[in-house]
Amino acid sequence: MYIQMISVHGLIRGENIEMGRDADTGGQVRYVLELANMLSTFDEVEAVDLFTRRINDKRVSSDYSKQIEQLNPKCRLVRLSCGGGRYIRKERLWPYLDDYVDAMISFTRREHRIPTVVHGHYADAGYIGKEVASVFDVPFVFTGHSLGKTKLDYLLEEGWTRDAADREYNISHRIGQEQACLAVADLVVTSTRHERDMQYRDYYKDEKLKFEVIPPGTDLERFFPYYEYDMPHAEIDELFKQARVRMANELGRFHLQPDKPLILSLCRPDRRKNIGALIKAYGKNKQMQALANLAIFAGIRKDIATMEEDEQQVLTDMLLMMDRYDLYGKLAIPKWHDSEREVPELYRLAAEKRGVFVNPAFTELFGLTAIEASATGLPFVATQNGGPQDIVANCESGILVDVNDGEQLSNSIIKFLTDKEFWDRNSNNGINRVRKHYSWKTHCRKYLECLKEVVKQPTKTPSATGRSAPGRRLASVESMLITDIDNTLLGDEEALAKLREFLHEHREQIGFGIASGRSIDLVTEVLEQNGINETDVIIAAVGSEIYYGKEHAFDKGWASHLRTKWRPDRVRETLAKLPFLHLQEDPQAQREFKISYDLEEGASSEEALPLIHNALAKARAAYKLVFSHGTFIDILPHRASKGKAVRYLSGKWNIPLEKIATAGDSGNDSDMLVGQTAGIVVANHTEELEYLRKSKTHRVYFTEAAHAGGIIEGLQYYGLQNENNREKESERDDFEGALLS
Repeated sequence: MYIQMISVHGLIRGENIEMGRDADTGGQVRYVLELANMLSTFDEVEAVDLFTRRINDKRVSSDYSKQIEQLNPKCRLVRLSCGGGRYIRKERLWPYLDDYVDAMISFTRREHRIPTVVHGHYADAGYIGKEVASVFDVPFVFTGHSLGKTKLDYLLEEGWTRDAADREYNISHRIGQEQACLAVADLVVTSTRHERDMQYRDYYKDEKLKFEVIPPGTDLERFFPYYEYDMPHAEIDELFKQARVRMANELGRFHLQPDKPLILSLCRPDRRKNIGALIKAYGKNKQMQALANLAIFAGIRKDIATMEEDEQQVLTDMLLMMDRYDLYGKLAIPKWHDSEREVPELYRLAAEKRGVFVNPAFTELFGLTAIEASATGLPFVATQNGGPQDIVANCESGILVDVNDGEQLSNSIIKFLTDKEFWDRNSNNGINRVRKHYSWKTHCRKYLECLKEVVKQPTKTPSATGRSAPGRRLASVESMLITDIDNTLLGDEEALAKLREFLHEHREQIGFGIASGRSIDLVTEVLEQNGINETDVIIAAVGSEIYYGKEHAFDKGWASHLRTKWRPDRVRETLAKLPFLHLQEDPQAQREFKISYDLEEGASSEEALPLIHNALAKARAAYKLVFSHGTFIDILPHRASKGKAVRYLSGKWNIPLEKIATAGDSGNDSDMLVGQTAGIVVANHTEELEYLRKSKTHRVYFTEAAHAGGIIEGLQYYGLQNENNREKESERDDFEGALLS
């Protein structure tokens, strides 16, 4: 298996993970890294690539700008760019995800290896994953981690309006994409039964949609039992010992009696984590204060004033409560902790002092910290809402409480601090049973069993539902023909028949596409009339739209590319003031990225065109103007044209420009004929293209044959049908082997 996993937001690197740095660098980061690493150790897994966003931002480490990070011989962290280089929170990434889809398709094409499955983590990566999986006709696996409807319910309870939630968190869009993922997923992986039964309850789901509860694993080499420090022959990494000293010293800065048992809590500074309930319970209970110190590690911070508003409020409230209950010398609120070694040592320090771990969140999807604490021998008290239910059922290493009941929370903590036998039983249960139920090997074995079943009998992949997947086709071709329709492809029926036969004969090597000013419907109509039904790509509407395959799958990446600085309302408002221009009435003429006008009869184009350019320049509208047939004026995004669309296809599908033949007959085709493409100008061309005959900077071949006959002549001239030499045969055999596997 070659497994592609995606976790696009957050800061991900192989070592020194900045867990808790912000709301986007949480447990999901640790989970996907450890899952990818462990999966790659299994014999049936050939390779695992974990895809994330490439960040080039002085505010964060340069580690996040490295495109490929080799995690182990069979596992890589692949960073691809989208949305610029700055690190931005996940809610701001949505407009750029189609660019990421393109980048991932292009990367996969360059690697000459089709994934066995694509697994998207969280809604944003779910969107990317379903698009990439559909392109390559492979199963799509989805893990939501947290869901938009649950977050919206919480926000509404907190007094937000839906409009405010949409403005701040794009919540409606997120929920829509989660729903779309469920509609096409072959498998949904959840961590707990509560997540499966409650979190997804309000989403529409196919009755046959396969859900699997697979509890995440725990790195048992990091979370070893606290008592190993007392074993004379234990070999403990010096880095752990150093981390232990650092954490002990850090706690010593706050606690006047550092030898007392420790009540420990680790979480992000998020109101849903309900940190205030723990401080309040401790502050109001003198017995608890006498028995133990309290330490709360609420994320990572340098200066509260520079943090997000919600995080600022949580941390400020913590400091105010410390003052209100006079907890100086008893409550530690450190600013920093390293998740790699310092967090495990915090658990062990607390366990060694016979303390307790507390998770007072209102609800917890899984409860990874409770498992980590249990693995070291530290019992826990946690919310009864969510994943901890499964942890207590499996491990019997903690107590579940109603976190809204302060007395119940306090009594449960005191129970662990005062009942030695109860503490010992829960501590030993945690150490023993986490290794049984929550090891990464157990997780990965079940995960791989599910993948094998999905690969064997997919239910939602394109081929399983009778749809075509253009990616497999375009991932295998070595070259491509993109041709204009009128007077190039058409015009000689006998030559067209020969071209159809030629393309069919060389279909394994040559992809076939159309570039036209027509809308997709009109292109389809004229192709059907002429018996042309094997097109791989259609560039329509003067290069402003790209479609794939028989089903005309729309290229969302190209659309996203064109939206940059495109202001259609500004264009219409500006040009409405010019009396010699009239919007074309045909609905097919007006598209998202094409505004079409007729030049008034009798108006001089030499006078009109400068006035149009001047008006649009004053309006600061980025645009491209296409004037044709002496009367038609198309206004397009500045990035749109037939030629730019061809170059985009070259980059996306990793087909070198010199292996893309472009054929045309008129000036409307010139921008796709110039440059490094294998330009073909048929013999019946207009005078407008004669300037290319003398050009030394462009690869353009003027044929002796006209129409489709000229296209065949051009393809033979460039030798694009003769790619099957021994070297190419060998490469293709390897590639087809990868496709089959």
